[in-house]
Amino acid sequence: MTLRGRLFRLSPQVFGKELSLNDFLDNHVAPKKMVILGEYHGAAPIVQLQTMIQERMAQSCVEQSKMLDHRQVIFHCDSDGEAKNDSGKHPKVRVILEHFSMDMQGILNQYHCGMLDTDELIKAYKDIGTEGHDLMPYIPALESALNNPHIRLYGGFIPRTYARMLMKEGVTRTIQEASAAGFISKKENLIGTNEHYNYFESLLTGRNMHLDPLGQNVTDRFREKMFPAQIIKDASMAWCVKNLDEILNASRLDRMLLVCGVGHMLYFHGVPERILQYANNKELAIVKSKDDMLRIACWPVSEKTHLLEHDGDDKLSVEEITAILKDAYGGAEYDAADICFLYEEERHEDDDYELIRNETQTTYDKVGHTAHLLEAGDLKKAHSIMRSLHYTQEEIDHVGLDAVNYQGVGCPHRHVDIEEGNAVLDLGSGLGVDSLIATKAVGPTGRVVGIDISGECVQHANRRAKERGVDGILEFVQSPIERIPVKHERLAAGKFDVIISNGAFCLLPNKMSGFEECCRLLKSGGKIALCTTVIKDRLEDGVEWPLCMRTFAKMNEIIPMLEKAGFVDIELDLSDSVMEVYTEEEEVPGLDGDEMKNSDMMKSQISLDHRAKETDGEVDQSRFKVHNGDGQAQFKHLENFDMNQLCARVVIKARKP
Repeated sequence: MTLRGRLFRLSPQVFGKELSLNDFLDNHVAPKKMVILGEYHGAAPIVQLQTMIQERMAQSCVEQSKMLDHRQVIFHCDSDGEAKNDSGKHPKVRVILEHFSMDMQGILNQYHCGMLDTDELIKAYKDIGTEGHDLMPYIPALESALNNPHIRLYGGFIPRTYARMLMKEGVTRTIQEASAAGFISKKENLIGTNEHYNYFESLLTGRNMHLDPLGQNVTDRFREKMFPAQIIKDASMAWCVKNLDEILNASRLDRMLLVCGVGHMLYFHGVPERILQYANNKELAIVKSKDDMLRIACWPVSEKTHLLEHDGDDKLSVEEITAILKDAYGGAEYDAADICFLYEEERHEDDDYELIRNETQTTYDKVGHTAHLLEAGDLKKAHSIMRSLHYTQEEIDHVGLDAVNYQGVGCPHRHVDIEEGNAVLDLGSGLGVDSLIATKAVGPTGRVVGIDISGECVQHANRRAKERGVDGILEFVQSPIERIPVKHERLAAGKFDVIISNGAFCLLPNKMSGFEECCRLLKSGGKIALCTTVIKDRLEDGVEWPLCMRTFAKMNEIIPMLEKAGFVDIELDLSDSVMEVYTEEEEVPGLDGDEMKNSDMMKSQISLDHRAKETDGEVDQSRFKVHNGDGQAQFKHLENFDMNQLCARVVIKARKP
């Protein structure tokens, strides 16, 4: 099998030296008792590498088993799927996964014992619903473990609810609860080193840690809550390692493969640091020192870099590879990892669609999770932004304190007449501000339905509708805009007089499907007013653009799509198209000057819910998130572009005949 990437040493004496796959597996993986794989979640080349690693480690276990005796390893399971005789003298590879929380071990045991097949495991995982990773890309690694009696899977992270508890209730209470539940040691204090915080803060702010190794320009903004919320995950995986080593490693020949986001293992911070604390205290048999670990960090590069050969193109030179590694990790002296796996990102339209949906849902779930903290919002700034986007004072007063949760790129209410008794659909309703405004227009005889992909936002919006006493005419439903459930009685075809949207079409992966849904749901004569952001002409070739900007529709594509969907009287309103929105305040909430300048999302969507970055310490593993930490630096070159020349805020208006 051909590996879809290349492997390079990061040690000082051999920095940048390439390894063959066989050399890597036989001479680096096989001898080690512990391998830590720092990944970007869901990347197929990394899953391929993980599968190869765990199978090579299992092969070493087989060789050790033969030295012990020649009996075949057989699992016996009880009615709950709990594996018996798993702590005997047959060595195993314990694969500890960030993707599963430790309280999910029951479904992994059932999977190993044949009580769940792969599809049923994924369904059970989704039904539990606390972790939210997409397991589909991991099927090869999961089934590799299922089919090999020397490989066992384990949930390795504390449930996310504890990170949220920490943000709300503080470190002391969370340590008490988490240690009582057995997820971390009772001795754990969630204190990290200054070096670790320097690294963690750089991931959040985009500050180049290698240009500021002493952390002289570091901010303490994230030290009190977000940093401990990161550490509690590191501590839980280390605690899992200690327990497995103590309880199951009877042969003292077990091996462990730890799979976590790169932000939990680079530079010996996080998981390996916590494990070494146990090793230094002589509490581990599997690891005695850092030399017993193999740390593998993954790093994605664009297909345009020609890391691999494509149609006769030359691969990257040694000098070019070394430059990439130094830019990523700062050079050999930083000891980021032992080996780097460079791989090319595979970009297909369908993959981009799914990535956009997943990132949008994950991001806005975080927003929705803390939306109830209305008093923490800046109402003055909220009102200022809404006035700048042409909301009336009467509408702002009607929204009240909920204005702090405003999200959007314009004001659809200025572009369509909503009358008393109308049925209104708000697509991408978010936290419900525009829907609340619509309830005032439709009155007690009308109805408003909001659609949003985020379950957390929908839950918050429905709760607020009930608290405000308008739940009789206002409800929110979780659904992608392109596939609104036809079985929902209130979402039947031809039911709505007006459809509004404020920003959701910016990141809608399949805009044609979105327009077709609008036409299907409108009554004859019904109208749309969709506020969105578009590309005026085209994005320049040879420039790396953020995924969100690549998702914007081109202005000249809008009208043909609407015509094809069946609309008439189509208009693109450009009367307020400037990308920067100036308010009475000097800054947009939650972003300082540099962040505002560098944030591509600020160019597309104005959002009052700046708490999304700091809600529960969650650090998403997708590219350009905290585990990568390079998003701002990666797109710093966009400062040289005038966004007003590239993009425009528009209102799409049309009527169903």
